[in-house]
Amino acid sequence: MTIVVGANPFGDVHGALDLGVTLARTLPEATGAFVLVVATVIPPGWTVPSMARVDGEMQEWITARAAEAEATVLEFLAGRADDLSVEFVRLTDRSTPRALAALAEQRDATALVLGSSPDGPEGRVVVGSTADYLLHSSPVPLAIAPRSYRCAPSTTDVAAHRLTCSFSGSGVAASAVRWAARLTREIDVQLRVASFGVRSATMYPPEIGTDIESEVTEQWREQMAQAQAALADQLDPGTEFAVASGTSWSEALSSVDWLPNELLVLGSSSAGTLRRVFLGTNATKIIRHSPVPVLVVPRG
Repeated sequence: MTIVVGANPFGDVHGALDLGVTLARTLPEATGAFVLVVATVIPPGWTVPSMARVDGEMQEWITARAAEAEATVLEFLAGRADDLSVEFVRLTDRSTPRALAALAEQRDATALVLGSSPDGPEGRVVVGSTADYLLHSSPVPLAIAPRSYRCAPSTTDVAAHRLTCSFSGSGVAASAVRWAARLTREIDVQLRVASFGVRSATMYPPEIGTDIESEVTEQWREQMAQAQAALADQLDPGTEFAVASGTSWSEALSSVDWLPNELLVLGSSSAGTLRRVFLGTNATKIIRHSPVPVLVVPRG
C-alpha cells in the first residue's frame, strides 16, 4: 500500500500526516509494504536569471524550508508510524495539485492525502486551492483532514472503527455505498449510511410561513429513508442508517454522532470523468462542514 501525503513546506502538515497514518492502518492491503510517501512541491526558478541573484537566493530558501519540513515530519512520525516505511519526494512544478495528482497516479497510490487550509475553524475540513483543484480531478481516492486533526489512539489494529458514507439517493451515490460496504466487510468495521440536507430559512416568502418549509423537509426525510431502505438488502444486517437535516450544513452534520478516527466517504458526481474525482455542489458543501476526515472516491 502506498499513501501519498501532500506536505506544504510553509504550513502545518501534522493533520495530513496523521490522516495518512489513519488510512494506512485502516484501508486493506493486498500485497507489498506499507509506504507513506511525503511529497513536497517546489516551484521552479525563474527562466531569466536576476543580476542580483534574487532567483537563486529564493530557490535556496525554498529548498532549505523543504529540508526543514522533512526533518519536522520525521520528528512528528517518531513513535507514531514506526511500522510504516516513510519516503520523501520533492517535485518541481508550478502547479502543486497537478504534480501531486501525477505522482499519486504514477505510484498507484491507495489514496492521496491533504491537510486543511489554515484559514478556517479548527476541527472542520477547510478546503484550500490545492484541495479544491484535486476535488475535481484526482485520479485516486482523495482524503482531506480537518484542521488540527489528530489520529486518536486505537485499541485494535484498525484505526477507524466506523465509516459513514454520504448518500443523496442517486444511483451514483448508491454505487459509493456499495463500495464502502465492500470495504467495511474487508476491514471488519461498522458502516453507516447517512443523508444530509439543509432547510433554507429563505426557501419561501415570509408571508407563506414556515409550515410549508417543514413539510418539504419532512418529505425529503421520508424520501431519503425510503431510498436507504431500498439499499438495505444489499448491505450487511448491522449497517446503520441516518437522515440528518438542519438550517445549515454545519448544523446538519453536527446533528449526528461521530466516532474517533471516523471517516466520511463520498462518491464522485456522475458529471465527472470516469475514474476521476468530481464533486457536485452539495457534496462540496458537505465536505467543507465535515467534522471528520473525508475520503472521496473516483467514479467507477
